[in-house]
Amino acid sequence: MKRLLQLLTATAAILAVLTPVLSAQPAEGIPRTLLPLPLMRAIVNEASGDLALQNEILIAGVNRNRKADEYRDGYFEPKFLIERLKEYGIPDCRIIDLPTRSAKTWDAVRGELWITKPVLRKIADLKEIAASLCQGSATMDVTGPLVYVGPGNQDRYYEGKDVKGKIILVNGSPGAGQRLGVEKYGALAVIGYASSHPEFDPDEVGWSSLGGRGEAASGMKPTVGFMVSTRMGNDLRDQLERGAVIEVRAISETQMVEAKDQMVEAVIPGAEFPGEELVFTAHLYEGVAKQGANDNISGCVAILETARTLRKLMDDKAIPPLRRSVRFLFVPEISGTMAYIRMHPEISRRFFANINHDMVGEGLIKNQSLLELIQSPLSLPTYLNDVVRAFYEWMGTTQRNNEGREAYLPVWSPTGSRDPFYYVIDPFSGGSDHQVFTHGGIRVPSAFMIVWPDQWYHTSGDTPDKSDSTQLKRVVVISAASAIMLAGAGPAEAERMIEEVGARGGERIGREKARAESLVRDAAAERLHDAYREADNVLVQAFLYEEDALDSIRFFLKGEARPESLLRAQVAALRGGSLPAAKGLEEIYRLRCGEIKAVPKKIVLTADEIRLGKIIPKPADKMKGLFDSQAFAAARREMKDAPAYSLGRSETDIRNLIDGKRSILRIRNAAAAHLPGVGLKDIESFFQVLEKAGFVRLI
Repeated sequence: MKRLLQLLTATAAILAVLTPVLSAQPAEGIPRTLLPLPLMRAIVNEASGDLALQNEILIAGVNRNRKADEYRDGYFEPKFLIERLKEYGIPDCRIIDLPTRSAKTWDAVRGELWITKPVLRKIADLKEIAASLCQGSATMDVTGPLVYVGPGNQDRYYEGKDVKGKIILVNGSPGAGQRLGVEKYGALAVIGYASSHPEFDPDEVGWSSLGGRGEAASGMKPTVGFMVSTRMGNDLRDQLERGAVIEVRAISETQMVEAKDQMVEAVIPGAEFPGEELVFTAHLYEGVAKQGANDNISGCVAILETARTLRKLMDDKAIPPLRRSVRFLFVPEISGTMAYIRMHPEISRRFFANINHDMVGEGLIKNQSLLELIQSPLSLPTYLNDVVRAFYEWMGTTQRNNEGREAYLPVWSPTGSRDPFYYVIDPFSGGSDHQVFTHGGIRVPSAFMIVWPDQWYHTSGDTPDKSDSTQLKRVVVISAASAIMLAGAGPAEAERMIEEVGARGGERIGREKARAESLVRDAAAERLHDAYREADNVLVQAFLYEEDALDSIRFFLKGEARPESLLRAQVAALRGGSLPAAKGLEEIYRLRCGEIKAVPKKIVLTADEIRLGKIIPKPADKMKGLFDSQAFAAARREMKDAPAYSLGRSETDIRNLIDGKRSILRIRNAAAAHLPGVGLKDIESFFQVLEKAGFVRLI
């Protein structure tokens, strides 16, 4: 006990010396953050949410039906971005044609939906709402009685209903109605109503598509699908259920046209380390047939304004030239990022961090939402989470009302709101371009900024009137500050990162320590020993993660003696706290054993754990770069007597932990600390399948 108290006292003393004074308040009442206050003021003064919103309106002021020649000759959006980038003093920019999966794509020419009986009434028109006509519709002109089939996705909804030669109304996606109503029961066409938030806006029309893209070669019957609003769909349904006879006419003209995939890239070159790059991403298209202002032109104009802000601050000598390069990629979502990395592996190897923007411009109160920071996965420990989080929290604090007066440092746009800055910090999740960078074969940490939920997500309501120039300005301030901190980092900035990650790491360890202790305290008697093993692993992995997160800052040190010393001291302080934490957990375990009259057991490795602790998966060439999930699935199907495993969503994180150094046991332990149900046998079987498929060698 005496030794334990000595360790606790020593650890507390070290942490007290090393913990940053970031929470101290300057005289103005403005909290400190990673960059000096005068520099933060300069960023706030330069970043313009109004310029960003103006660009959003110019690119996506309306949801329009794209002209056929755009698919062939190039899209409006890349040309606009190139013009702006050059205007903003960033000449190193270009449009890139990407490999396409198909030489042709579907294009809408005309789409109208009419009620012909009992009264003539047009209820949808492609020219008015581009989302009205489902992508993949064939050229058709059909008239028939309207029949309501509920969701239309199960046979029971068609029982007792004759839909052959008729048009069906589906409370859901038209695709479900196509697969059963058209393909199986002979309906002519489908009308659907489904949107992301009909309870919020019953007049929004959801984006949707049909299978087959209207081509006979697809093996599906040509048909046409229309989308109407929830209000309109419910009205039609109610009339039918009251016995009304409704006849509708669906008219569509579509074609397959030559198409290309395009993206834009721009670079602000670094002055000292141009081969080290921070990369910003935002997807330029949400499917080229339909455009979205928030999803995701808002992300594109935010990183465009970030580029302008950085260039202007350097030109005005408000900041020195950035040491490292900053690259901006405006891409087709996910597929474009993957294609770019495959085309330019030599460039992707330069990336040291990614910041991804997807739907960042919506007004927070108007949208009943928050600006989320989605962090890098736990399989990729990094300084990046804490750097971007620090600027989020600074923004949140500075925008609070100060005892009835205006915000400490107002970050408002002239035409924008005065909303508080509502935000949340969340663990990793996929769904946008950031997930490509965090892939185990790429291993670039990523921070993902998104306003969520989005009340007009994938609907006709995704227009610039939902955006807020104040929100856009705040996003640009956070982004520019993060870029200056990371791309401009020298010894002083590296020291602040060490302090920041060390302090926040202590908070994270505290939470994991509490979680581990609760696993033991709350365990049923028959599971107490297993719960203790699990809790001990949670605690061990928490310290390992924080040590790796601190070590990730070494990238910025460049052999500088002072930050190297500070980093070693932080790591020593971290390691010094691990033994007292483990002793404390053991004491709780022993107390619980006493309560249930059980004999405490030491944690001893099993024979399988000892064996798998000696086997290291080495990535083969197939495992390098982007993981080819289709090739892996095909190889697995061809295997005879392949061992079964069940890992669910944790499979990606487990793959990401393969670095040629960790053993199977260490990978399992790292995954099991955060992901439920990761068994040792499943892990071993998974790696056996990876080896048989040629993705790893088990050494």
